[in-house]
Amino acid sequence: MWCPGRTNLAKYQLVALTNPVAGREVEFHRWYEERHVQDLLAVPGFVAAQLFALTDATGQGNPAWTCLAVYDLETDDPDALMAAVRSRLGTDAMPVSDTLDPATPTGLLARAITARIVAKPA
Repeated sequence: MWCPGRTNLAKYQLVALTNPVAGREVEFHRWYEERHVQDLLAVPGFVAAQLFALTDATGQGNPAWTCLAVYDLETDDPDALMAAVRSRLGTDAMPVSDTLDPATPTGLLARAITARIVAKPA
């Protein structure tokens, strides 16, 4: 699990894909940024978050989701970390907004298997 001050914990990214309820996008984004992200960052092991709007610029058609959140995690026990999230979800510690389309949330947890590869200057 997470221990303050440890620097050798495994690093993961949690990718969350969601959609707001139609017509409630502004409320959804406010809740997600101001409340939900903060609730997740309060879980030991969550260290950072960034939110994105998805586009169809790849030419593969519109994605099934409009919102992407990427969370940086540090933990030796990702199963316990995600169990901690699930135990808080829907409680006062992590309420779920009715602006979230309940049929759409999807989450994926990933651990890097290579070092970060950076483009070389031209």
